[in-house]
Amino acid sequence: MAAVNPNVKGVKVCVIGAGSKAFIASLLRDFALTSSLHGITLALMDIDEHRLTRSYTLAQKYFSELKVPINIERTMDTKACVEGSSFIINLAFAIGYDHYGMMVETAEKHGYYRGVDSTEWNMVCCYPTLTGYKQYVVALNVAELISEYAKDAWMIQVSNPVLETTTILHMQYPKLKLVGYCHGAVYGVAQLASKALGLDTSKIEWQAVGLNHVVFLTRLKYNGEDAYHLIDEWIEKKSEEFWANYVPGPWEETLSRAAVDMYRLYGLYPLGDTARSGTWKYHRDLKTKIYWYGPVGGIDSEVGWGIRMLRNQENENRLERAAFNSSVKATDVYPPVKSGEHIVDFIDSVLNGVERRIILNVPNNGILPRLPSDAIVEAPVYVKGDSIRPEAIVNVPNKMYSYVWYPRLAVTERALEAYLAGSRELLVEALMHDPRTRSNEQAREVIDDLLNLPFNEDLKRHYR
Repeated sequence: MAAVNPNVKGVKVCVIGAGSKAFIASLLRDFALTSSLHGITLALMDIDEHRLTRSYTLAQKYFSELKVPINIERTMDTKACVEGSSFIINLAFAIGYDHYGMMVETAEKHGYYRGVDSTEWNMVCCYPTLTGYKQYVVALNVAELISEYAKDAWMIQVSNPVLETTTILHMQYPKLKLVGYCHGAVYGVAQLASKALGLDTSKIEWQAVGLNHVVFLTRLKYNGEDAYHLIDEWIEKKSEEFWANYVPGPWEETLSRAAVDMYRLYGLYPLGDTARSGTWKYHRDLKTKIYWYGPVGGIDSEVGWGIRMLRNQENENRLERAAFNSSVKATDVYPPVKSGEHIVDFIDSVLNGVERRIILNVPNNGILPRLPSDAIVEAPVYVKGDSIRPEAIVNVPNKMYSYVWYPRLAVTERALEAYLAGSRELLVEALMHDPRTRSNEQAREVIDDLLNLPFNEDLKRHYR
């Protein structure tokens, strides 16, 4: 059995939505492979008993196979998980993918292609803003429990919509120690550097900033020298051949025509999920998406949605096999290699004082000076203990504000104003800003039909 770090013995980490198909295996690997966190208690919480049992069983197997001294608890009670915790990781996607898909289908019957939440600078499927009620309720409930039973704990918001959820958490609980986490920028720059530019990613230095899913590359260096010009050279000399011969996989929109077009328009290269959004120029219909994103129109098209659902099922099958098949080693299904996520790194930096540079969603406080100080921005910060020190940001063109970040923040503000007021009328009014809306009646009818879906009874009660 590996040694226990006495500095973290008795520290409890609570995972809300621990039945997650997307993040739980990565978390377990990273906890297992971060020896300075050995000795913590990992408390898993989910409202789905089977998924909770699956994650708990997988954790037991994984830590046992690697002889890792991490205590594991499970509960279906949010309060029990939060109480006494030092960190609360919120993975819960309370809406559910199936229900989200049904809401998209309902909206499309009224002329809202890819759903009412698909809008300017938020074309990412499964990023609910107007329909994010369940996500807001879960997160705010967790924050309230933290304020009562874990006053000094950090909350790490991972499930989407990260921008809206962290914003409302910061508004309602300004003293909450809060960060939002997204891996999009990290994966995006790796794709750009390795698959387009042919660079060794271990030799690049980069900086990116923006809002969650609206993040742009402000600096790129290779071997210590400026390398942004390599993007220009790739676009000029190789991009057309690349697009003709390379079929992008899911979540590779950083390499798309749309990403290059955004770079030409705004002066900075979009990373990760950013390239999935933009304006309606790229998203009017499937034909348009295919031109800008390749044969399936990107992961957020109706074709891409089917691929996402298949991927989700594959992930679920993999988790089932690793957890419940006694003849299968969990470490064979999920080899003990760090995932590349930085959630556990953040916890280690806070607990053990190991300074790390991490891309996080934090209150602005001057990081982007033309945005409100209480806006939540995604930026590189240095984490050590309870200190989060932002990096000075360079090379931000003025048009990034007026054409990109201001419009995206307006979406956030409208969605949260409607939620806080419990106003159906404000949901309808938000759709007046949507170019797909042709009449008041159309907007009212789609909101009514969405709220009348059988799994949205709570939304119907809230939005009066």
